[in-house]
Amino acid sequence: MSAAFDSNISAQEFSDILPTGVAILNENDESIMVNRRFRELMTSSSARSFECWSQSIHPDDFDRIATAYFETSRSKHALRVEFRTRSRIPLWRVLMLAPLDEADMRRLNLSNGGFICTIADITHEKTAELLQVEIARAAQERKQQQERFIDMISHEVRNPFSAILHCTEDILEAVQNKENSGVPKIVDDVLTFSKLDASMLTFSSRRDQPKRHFARTLSIFRPELRKQDIQFEFKLDNSYSECGIEWVLADLSRMGQVLINLVSNAIKFTTKADRKRDIRVSMGASMKRPPSYPPNVVFFESGENALRLDVTGSPEWGEGQVAYVMLAVKDNGIGISDQAQKRLFERFNQATPRTESVYGGSGLGLNVSRKLCHFHGGEIGASSKEGEGSTFGFFFKVRQDVEPSISVPPNYGQSEIDQLCSGIQAMSNKVIGVNNRTRSPEIPENPVVTHIAEIAPGAANDDKYMHTLEITHQAKSNEPSASEHKILPVDPNVDITPKSPEMSGAIGGKSGTKPRHVLVVEDNIINRQIVSRKLQSLGFHTSQATNGQEALDAVQHEEFDCILMDQEMPVMDGTSATMAIHDLDHAADTPILGVTANVRATQQKEMLDAGMDDIIHKPYRTNDLFEKINQLLVLRSKK
Repeated sequence: MSAAFDSNISAQEFSDILPTGVAILNENDESIMVNRRFRELMTSSSARSFECWSQSIHPDDFDRIATAYFETSRSKHALRVEFRTRSRIPLWRVLMLAPLDEADMRRLNLSNGGFICTIADITHEKTAELLQVEIARAAQERKQQQERFIDMISHEVRNPFSAILHCTEDILEAVQNKENSGVPKIVDDVLTFSKLDASMLTFSSRRDQPKRHFARTLSIFRPELRKQDIQFEFKLDNSYSECGIEWVLADLSRMGQVLINLVSNAIKFTTKADRKRDIRVSMGASMKRPPSYPPNVVFFESGENALRLDVTGSPEWGEGQVAYVMLAVKDNGIGISDQAQKRLFERFNQATPRTESVYGGSGLGLNVSRKLCHFHGGEIGASSKEGEGSTFGFFFKVRQDVEPSISVPPNYGQSEIDQLCSGIQAMSNKVIGVNNRTRSPEIPENPVVTHIAEIAPGAANDDKYMHTLEITHQAKSNEPSASEHKILPVDPNVDITPKSPEMSGAIGGKSGTKPRHVLVVEDNIINRQIVSRKLQSLGFHTSQATNGQEALDAVQHEEFDCILMDQEMPVMDGTSATMAIHDLDHAADTPILGVTANVRATQQKEMLDAGMDDIIHKPYRTNDLFEKINQLLVLRSKK
């Protein structure tokens, strides 16, 4: 049985056994009674309660505690406040002040008021609380990191997917409408050209054998050559062996792109001819920069700007003997008309990406080819006569190199890549209807070295050369002055007629109505070029900006019917640009369609709160984009 409670224990003795420091304070903050725990917490013997323990407060908390304490003493209100101590490992305390009521003041003989003050150690509880706060903070930070990671992945994946989707739409359109030769060649037209224009295309010097490399490159055309029953030859001119070309340092992959472009065009034009179909690829070499190759091909003049593009002078291209590898693609197809050749040479001289149905999109492809040749220290040219076929030739600079130390020749036929190519070629044969009885053109990796009269150095110029040379002079005489060379927001050769009746609303609905002007704001050059081209094909007049600041500058000088505003951009993002545009009096009502790869609700809300009228998420279809723009234009017309 427990001992009986001693009713005679004094109040002081009772308070001394409490784990909490307790003090009775009068109106002057003087302690009239303190227990043992309170005395343990004292740092001085001052009569003033606050001064007794205030020196134990951590400096970072002192001002806050002192202000709260004296404000409570003055106002006679209750107070609860937590603070840290000055100890090496700070401990946590909680201070509470409670004003005494009338009964307590009479009992304690305090006529002008007073407080009961308690101080308790809450280090254990506070440590647990702070641990939970830290756990919650870390969890929130991880969640934000996950969201940022997802946003980054979303942006980096959706952004190129948008361009891929638009390219796919063009490919499907081309497949569904094979007769529409004006469909842009996306790879040449947009991707390569855009990279070249933005200095994003890199060239790498590698040791390789041109005759073997180009033989493998040409082999991809075997199925099409068989299908079209085209006689094909790949030969080396004597000049190639005379220059001793074997191993070189060059970027033959880039030059292979040029060859692929020229052979693709040759096949296209040759299949339209009614006579026997022949294509020959010849390769020669020269120790001096050739003025032309073959001699009866008109080369386009390489100005100073073109010569400065040559990247083959850097150390990684070696110090071997400089040589020039020359290739020519000759066909006996339908040739190129005089008018078409004029436009062709204008394209080369002015570098404007215009298309023409007679080329099937090769106008820009040849532009890309010429740029590639310039970067590799070379040039490209052509000669043609309608009804008599065409010859395209190009050359590029290389550095001769020694044979690799491993004497065993590379096995070009057994690699996994070659096996994959063989499988693709087999499938291609099935798709295009080529059977095993169709003769396969021979494309040897060691082509025949022979004398080819019309391409050998010193060969006489033929009628096609003189004909094309005359056309080049006409093209130069019609070339605009330097002040006339400028980038137009809309390509005048692009057909802006809507492709379907449901898309005619954006033009205005009536014949002759001025096209709607759309500002495309996008930092990704490929997406910007593709979206602008797609909008132009739908009948819109487009201008471009690469960031929000450029968009703001454009809006200050020109009026737009609609703005396509990307969200993530350098310099100024889409949200900031939208708010700045709406602050302009003349542009406050301009519809702004947000274009973003971010899909979280908070991100969408941020864009809408900034003033964007609607949002479309990457990747999106062209029809979806058209509908969004048209809806905004209709809403604006009703205001």
